[in-house]
Amino acid sequence: MILLYILLAVIAYYIYRIYRQKEDEKDAIYNEKLDVEHEQARKERFKDYPHLYGKLEGNWLDVFASQVENGIPLLKLSFMLMLQESTKIDYSEGSHKWDILWYSTEELLEHLEKYHEGSIVEHEIAVATYWQVAAGAVGELIKESPEKTKTPKGRDSAPIEGKKLEVKPFTDIEKIASLFPKKANHPSKEISFFNEDGSFPRESKSSPHIREKMRALGL
Repeated sequence: MILLYILLAVIAYYIYRIYRQKEDEKDAIYNEKLDVEHEQARKERFKDYPHLYGKLEGNWLDVFASQVENGIPLLKLSFMLMLQESTKIDYSEGSHKWDILWYSTEELLEHLEKYHEGSIVEHEIAVATYWQVAAGAVGELIKESPEKTKTPKGRDSAPIEGKKLEVKPFTDIEKIASLFPKKANHPSKEISFFNEDGSFPRESKSSPHIREKMRALGL
């Protein structure tokens, strides 16, 4: 009798395993179908941003595409991200380099418009992503600074060593142009924000063209 119970238990166990395996296969097929449908829905949503889809870290494409849909000018948003942190950096080599990075951004946007594929909105989403990440990194530098003080409004403020802006994510401005294929009229050399000796960032003359756009936005 005991052997019969054992045999029945073994049979029940294998029947359950077969059942569970089939259910797991059904779940895997269902989840795969959901993943495909989700991916197709995302591709459809971001069809206007083919050069950025799947290339920006985190969910910044979602974030800034939503800003575009809400009519928020990304050039203005990028500038405000820069300016917000600029007011927290005490006069130092770091504050000078931070300003240069904005002038470099203007230069980059004009370069992209002239010599690279992709819409202006795509270019500005890439730039806004860069400034979002860079602003967060500067905020951390200020927060961790032993020279940190408080502004009259109670915000953290500190000088920043120039060398601390010569690393990622600040140097990632150099990667933005590579997101967009070159047009036929592209110069022989790609735009670079490093000096010939490898130092960063090089001085930038900004861009009158982008400045005009900023004035139109009230900046």
